[in-house]
Amino acid sequence: MVPVSVSGARASPNALFDLDFGDAADVAANSATEPGWVLDRYNPNLSYDPVEFSQESFDGDDRLCIDISEDGPTSGFYAYQGQKYQDADGSYWFAERGAPVLSYDFYIDPEWETDGVPQETGVWPVLGDDDGDINAYPILAYQDSDASSTGEAQFRTYVYELDDDGAFVGADWVNLGLPKKLGIDPEEGGWVTVEARLHPISGKNVDGTGAALKWYVNNKLLYDARNYNYTFEEQVYNSTQFLEIIINSPNFGVDQQYYYDNITLSEPGNARNQ
Repeated sequence: MVPVSVSGARASPNALFDLDFGDAADVAANSATEPGWVLDRYNPNLSYDPVEFSQESFDGDDRLCIDISEDGPTSGFYAYQGQKYQDADGSYWFAERGAPVLSYDFYIDPEWETDGVPQETGVWPVLGDDDGDINAYPILAYQDSDASSTGEAQFRTYVYELDDDGAFVGADWVNLGLPKKLGIDPEEGGWVTVEARLHPISGKNVDGTGAALKWYVNNKLLYDARNYNYTFEEQVYNSTQFLEIIINSPNFGVDQQYYYDNITLSEPGNARNQ
């Protein structure tokens, strides 16, 4: 991994960071001089081991292995275990031209559909404005049939809800299922590629702007969310870039591993955003 802020070089065209987990540095903790991972939603007062992010050889390559702590809470805020990837010294991935493409791969284990144990894992990209101020927390998560409220394996997304004037009124989960066009059979499993693309659109806000966050799975559009520019208490919030990425998975009271790879955050101009 070669982050722009450290070396001045780019691992791929227009990439702010590009984690392929072939280097142990890709799973290192954040420091004052190097980008890295920071615990999210961890309460040390509850005396359980934090989630572990490590480099592991899996399915023929080096991957990010996420090991959920089964002794942690299984409900409430701290039931979600994860880490966020930040620039050096805990800084956001501020990009002057914006950073509208986040991509990653994750692995669906075929045993999930027969083990009788709930599994869920997801990415929480943190959106912000041109000044680097956070204003939205969209989520895309995958659930096996035991975790899903529908009884079927599915994706679900967390979206903001606005009224007709573009004012924020709440947020909720939307079940997305597994459309056939995605080519995913949960009983066969395998690697899945996800892209989150942030696009400017015409909106209903005070300044007439808007933003669409489009989720692509295996190069197919899964969901187009339009509510990430909004007003709240007479203030306008415009989402123009990704500031950080959080990978969170709920604890269901059992030891659980999830695998990710090829996590990339890119600016406009990346060929994958055409």
